[in-house]
Amino acid sequence: MECIKKNKNIIITYLVNNKINIFIGKIKKIKKITFHIIKKNQEIIIKKTFFIKNPNFVSLKIK
Repeated sequence: MECIKKNKNIIITYLVNNKINIFIGKIKKIKKITFHIIKKNQEIIIKKTFFIKNPNFVSLKIK
């Protein structure tokens, strides 16, 4: 199993309101209980924060 490290590309699938969402981005910051992912799409930067022990995660893959 690979470790999650800073500046790695990652694919996360998670549940919100009974819908599966997919988020692809680069890890920028890792803390004890959270990690921040940044996605750049047509000069727009999208930042998301995820909890490590989130029960809504379906999968987490490192590219």
